[in-house]
Amino acid sequence: MPGQDRQPVYKFGAWEIDLARREMRLNGIQAEVGSRAFEIIETLVQSAGELVDKYDLMNRVWPGAVVEENTLQAQISAIRKALGPDRGLLKTIAGRGYLDCWETGSLSRRILPRPACRLLNPLEAMSQILRPKPAN
Repeated sequence: MPGQDRQPVYKFGAWEIDLARREMRLNGIQAEVGSRAFEIIETLVQSAGELVDKYDLMNRVWPGAVVEENTLQAQISAIRKALGPDRGLLKTIAGRGYLDCWETGSLSRRILPRPACRLLNPLEAMSQILRPKPAN
């Protein structure tokens, strides 16, 4: 809808994290993760490669709830299982928190472009290009 803020889709090699649809996809195929696991992914992706303290992460994903570390660890384990051979993209910093490694190596983060609102036919496009600019 016009005027609505669109949430970005992050791409890391063959992986896509679609915040609006709340999906994690490998080569276009959805990898199943639960809602809490996705909230962890969302928080880490939006951290732009910065370390996220485990207590801060628990407060963001389970606001106002008393959560033990093993609950967080179970969700991290589910994310790693979904990542399969790419599980190294999610690093644990012992005693501190978690770090997404999607910014390093050959994997790069980018926001996928939005499709154009209106496509021009070739003649219309050329006429706009060749149209004289108004004098100032």
